[in-house]
Amino acid sequence: MRLPLMLALVAVAAGPAAAQAPTGGSHTATVGELATLCAVPAGDPSFAHANGLCRGFIAGFAQYHAAMTQPGTRHRPLFCVPDPAPSSEQAAAAFAAWARGNPQTANELAVDGLARWFIATYPCPAAPARRPAAR
Repeated sequence: MRLPLMLALVAVAAGPAAAQAPTGGSHTATVGELATLCAVPAGDPSFAHANGLCRGFIAGFAQYHAAMTQPGTRHRPLFCVPDPAPSSEQAAAAFAAWARGNPQTANELAVDGLARWFIATYPCPAAPARRPAAR
């Protein structure tokens, strides 16, 4: 399955950023925590902060995936976002709804749940069958 490879690549890429994090403990976001951020309503006093974290996390993951799977690379896409892509508001709401509908994922790493959501929501078209080589 390609999911573990992509998640390993995300972890490797996040290594330098994690090394620069302030000391005093570490915390890795879960699906439940990310979904809670993504579900904060616009009128809430914490909306700007929560909205920025949610959208930034989703956009960062999607951009990293796009960079790693662009034509000419050896990685095939795990998911295929349509063109035009949903707005960041739509993506945040859809992820939060998916997380509510999949409570068994609440304690998984946020990046794992986000990958699962993208794959389930935006599957890639099936590749055409290869023709057998002519003899």
